[in-house]
Amino acid sequence: MDASDHFKFMQESLKYGEVALNHDEVPVAAILVDNSTKKILYRAHNMTNITLNGTAHAEFRIYDYLKRTFPKDHLQMWQNCTLYVTVEPCIIFGGNGSVFDIRYKSNIKLVPGVGHREAISLLRRFYIRENERSPQNINKKKRTLKLDEFPQFRYSQFITLQEFIDIWGKEYQQIYAENDFLQFGEDGKLKLPCETVTNKKRLKT
Repeated sequence: MDASDHFKFMQESLKYGEVALNHDEVPVAAILVDNSTKKILYRAHNMTNITLNGTAHAEFRIYDYLKRTFPKDHLQMWQNCTLYVTVEPCIIFGGNGSVFDIRYKSNIKLVPGVGHREAISLLRRFYIRENERSPQNINKKKRTLKLDEFPQFRYSQFITLQEFIDIWGKEYQQIYAENDFLQFGEDGKLKLPCETVTNKKRLKT
């Protein structure tokens, strides 16, 4: 996968997140792409409300799909695919975060930060709604939807500077150093820091 592919498929994931939002699900979506053909093998979004199953997360549903479709080769399939998720998969789910140091002891290659603001916007649009299924329904009428302020994205929590450069190129290393947003043009190419002008506020965290 090259840099423009990451943008393209994250856009597809975000679009599917909209589908989840329209079905009153937490708008987290995932797409599985074959690295050799660059074709989408499967799409999934959270279905915890529809199924009344707390484990029906987008990435889990893709895993279930692979296991059902390729019962003997599903683990090998992961090595030939790229998973695009609008929100980082739940490492802590089932207590795994206390057992596995996945971020730093893994051979999984990460491309973090693509669609950062768009994914947060989806979540904010969901959580400002009233949730009739919640056992402790909270009145949210006084809450305001903020779509102009976003937290910094700390790339160093996921990849090293060299890994960032290997993905995007040395000319973009300032984005990593300043925890700035990845911004793309209509052609799907990452904009240089000197080319980006944004009205979106960045919150220091």
